[in-house]
Amino acid sequence: MKEVRITDLDELALKVRDRISRSYILEAIDAYRGGAYRSSIISVWIAVNFDIISKIRELANRGDKMAQDFINTLDQAIRTKNIKELQRVEENLLDKAESNYEFISNQEKYDLEQLKNDRNLCAHPAFISEDMLFEPEPERVRMHIVHVVKYLLQHPPIQGKNAIAGIVRDIKSISFPDTLEDASIFLNTRYLNHSKKVLIENIIVLLLKAVLRGNLEDLPLLNYSKQIFLTLQTISKRHPDIYEERMQANTLKIVESLNDECLPNVFRLIGLDPRCWSWLDEAAKSQLKAYIKSSLNQTNIHISIFQMIVINDLKPIIIEIFNGFSVAKQINIMINIIKSLPQPEFAEQAIKLYSGAGSYRSAESLGESLILPMIGCFCLTDIQKILKVVQENDQIYDAGGTPKIMLEIYEKTNQHLQNLKENWKELFKVLWDKKYSYWYEQDPKLDVWDDSGWASLANHLKSVVKLPPD
Repeated sequence: MKEVRITDLDELALKVRDRISRSYILEAIDAYRGGAYRSSIISVWIAVNFDIISKIRELANRGDKMAQDFINTLDQAIRTKNIKELQRVEENLLDKAESNYEFISNQEKYDLEQLKNDRNLCAHPAFISEDMLFEPEPERVRMHIVHVVKYLLQHPPIQGKNAIAGIVRDIKSISFPDTLEDASIFLNTRYLNHSKKVLIENIIVLLLKAVLRGNLEDLPLLNYSKQIFLTLQTISKRHPDIYEERMQANTLKIVESLNDECLPNVFRLIGLDPRCWSWLDEAAKSQLKAYIKSSLNQTNIHISIFQMIVINDLKPIIIEIFNGFSVAKQINIMINIIKSLPQPEFAEQAIKLYSGAGSYRSAESLGESLILPMIGCFCLTDIQKILKVVQENDQIYDAGGTPKIMLEIYEKTNQHLQNLKENWKELFKVLWDKKYSYWYEQDPKLDVWDDSGWASLANHLKSVVKLPPD
């Protein structure tokens, strides 16, 4: 009741999704404030009827067969003025909203049934004795207004099974966004901004099962892992409290039911959200540690193990395993890890492998596959190390593709530019001393940088630092 008492009705009315439903609620609010409590209740009930029917029409327009049958029956009754059929439709409307379309829960239906009963007492005063004339209290009327908006009017027709089926369908669609920013806009607008808590909870549990078990018939992880992870990340940002509550309540239960073949899926989940490690008990943690240590003796190690580097307890074990492989295998592992889930914890290994480039083509390949995809994960010190690595390895700075890689690093690390000016200047001094000073000595009028592959980056840097020969 506390939430009902403090809810501002004007602000609440702004949440009503449909324009006509909002007009009915505003009418009910005006009547409530004017003391016309019976009129207010009747307007609230009209809003409920209109909103449920308009939602079913939306579903019918999207091709829902059950909704189309209902609308056809309703429209036929309207055309023929079949009053008995229309009364039957109104009488059963809350049942359909709960059972057939899951717009409301069982408890919400119970509260709306109270509204329906009060509306009957208001609309049919002749059916009760004169001394029993229904006089609703203002608190009761206000409660009905709040319940109707909270339970029904602010939500689109995507609740329950229909909503979950819709999200699964969108996840499997080839048009599902491929970045977190775009996925968040899409999912928030279509589902998450107006969904009820129970729907969010059910989606989280479904996706958690899809990740950990990996073999859900409708949502196999092998085919849709990126889309599933983007959806979980979006939910964690949009509804952090619900996300944490459901994840904490269900992660351990599902992990305990997994066989060894599914344990790598746990690593992928923890790589995505390291908090999941803290939601496991000591038995589950010991099991995962044992699985990781056993991987030291495995020929085909599962890539997802390395995503556990985000856990401080496991980082030494992961690094030991990684360092035991050949450089070629380390590169292959890093490329696959970074492709699926780049993390700041991989920075040291990525830079070290880049520094060991033994040919021009290798330098270009490592720069494009290990360094550029990690730009968002590198800190200031990491960028300084990369610039130092380029200076010290002629296979990197002489590679034809390196200037383009360095230009992209420059453009995507502008937030560090003030602290990196001297590092960029030092890089160009090394290039000058080792490559370009000879040409300048031959022709001092020649603008060496403009005639080199470094022209674009040099032109950017000239506005912030002095480059040789200045």
